[in-house]
Amino acid sequence: MADNWSRVSLPFAVLTLCSLPCFSTSDNLPLILLYTLLPVYMIHHYKEPAHGRFIEFFNATMGKGHEVLTKAFASG
Repeated sequence: MADNWSRVSLPFAVLTLCSLPCFSTSDNLPLILLYTLLPVYMIHHYKEPAHGRFIEFFNATMGKGHEVLTKAFASG
């Protein structure tokens, strides 16, 4: 699970969006706005580090082709 944490965020984003009607009342507009932004952030996490593309991009741009960010370090 630790190696594939970004792939879990897409199904969780869908689940979060589907549960949004449970919270929608006129009283809690800030909560609704926050709850709708969370899936956008989760989809970003699914898209960005998928298949090591972020590590490749980081090493190509910041490291100029050298490995400065490893998969072990990036996954935390």
